[in-house]
Amino acid sequence: MTNLKSLENLSRFVQLFTLNNTEATQRVTERLALVLHDPAAYQEQFAEELEERSVVAVLPAQELRDLALIDALLAEELLWESDWKDPAADLVYGINETLTQQKKSIRLHAPASGRATVAGPEALDIVQDLAEPMGLAVVLFTLDSDSYALSVVVDAQAEEARQLALELGFGLTVY
Repeated sequence: MTNLKSLENLSRFVQLFTLNNTEATQRVTERLALVLHDPAAYQEQFAEELEERSVVAVLPAQELRDLALIDALLAEELLWESDWKDPAADLVYGINETLTQQKKSIRLHAPASGRATVAGPEALDIVQDLAEPMGLAVVLFTLDSDSYALSVVVDAQAEEARQLALELGFGLTVY
């Protein structure tokens, strides 16, 4: 990641989640620029944090990039990580916490009582069903584990998030 265009694209990508928080944008961008430019240096610098995730071996570059993205956004409270067995109501709570951190005034409504306890992939569908009318898209970050790493972007920027993630080499699904 040496050229200016890639760095600009990385910053644009990060801003989809950090919005107008320039300090958070800078911290996340710098962290991700490191993992993209020098994965070994990233793994060394963030060894303690990786060890907390039980990562002690050298990771393949793709997995390390994805984990770096998740951890960078998690450090800024712009991502909610939950167990795949958590009910939809917990996922909604997490997305609302992320919206609070993004300083957005909108919140997802609680799922209907019959849907609040649904877990697994169906819970993701419920959350997206609640986000869509609010003009939001749920983002699921690639994580090789039994948890969901979730954030949210404005629906109008969902395709830009997909394209920039692909171009930069990050794995994610935008609902």
